[in-house]
Amino acid sequence: MNMKRTLALLAATAGITLGMAAPASAYDCQKGFFCFYYNSNLGGSHWMTADNRPNLTGEVFSTWAAGEGQPVKNNSASVWNNAGYCYRVYFNSNYSGPYDTIQGYTSRNLVNTYNDNASVRSIIC
Repeated sequence: MNMKRTLALLAATAGITLGMAAPASAYDCQKGFFCFYYNSNLGGSHWMTADNRPNLTGEVFSTWAAGEGQPVKNNSASVWNNAGYCYRVYFNSNYSGPYDTIQGYTSRNLVNTYNDNASVRSIIC
């Protein structure tokens, strides 16, 4: 009887452990970073940077979700600025053309650079 109780307890514990998913925050944009998301409304895979990037060629969405492995350049629909200063996303490489400005600690869908984004840099605003 004691053996059955032990096995039942082990099975219950294993079920609880296996049923636990990674917290959503493990896939969030980390503090101090600017993140591009594959889908609108911060959906799908994302890619993070804390640097100015004059050309997003070669960068790929890296988190496990829709869009993982796809290029970031000309493929981002939304962004999260989890830093204390503004970022500007540009339509063209080398910070030119139409742009979207994202205030610090905010997120939104891109408008002027929706799926047409080629560079990003921090700015004072």
